[in-house]
Amino acid sequence: MTRNGDFVATVRRGTLVLALLGVTAFAACAHNESAAAPAAGGAPTDAMAQAAAGGPLYGQFCAKCHGDAGQGTDQGPPVVGPTALPLDPRPTAKARKSQFHTAKDIADFVLPNMPPKGPKPTVEQYLDILAFDLKANGVDLTGKPALTPDMLPSIVIHP
Repeated sequence: MTRNGDFVATVRRGTLVLALLGVTAFAACAHNESAAAPAAGGAPTDAMAQAAAGGPLYGQFCAKCHGDAGQGTDQGPPVVGPTALPLDPRPTAKARKSQFHTAKDIADFVLPNMPPKGPKPTVEQYLDILAFDLKANGVDLTGKPALTPDMLPSIVIHP
């Protein structure tokens, strides 16, 4: 991650981009309740491509509860911004009981639990959404290979 001041600025820029992508994805998907189709053109080749693919998927699977810009709603906590993805579960957390040290910790919670109702993304789609969310929170994915389950422990969120 970047330094604190840079992180806040990056999160603000990322939140704006996320908001624009989320609104676009929301309008396009309208929270389609049917199972998602595989991404056109095959799997993304690097983490930045995954983040780009994850924007519309976030709109389809996550925005309903976490907000179009990831700001959180009364149905789900923020997933973007300074209070997103805290190390310890919130006192009001209904399902999360573990700490988020790495991207693997996040994936271990999200894959079996999110979204709580309706169709679930494929593992590849979850990885795209995770890349999108990490990028929106200031994690530099430039030049990084596509996220895979095996490499998630190497992405440290909270040491």
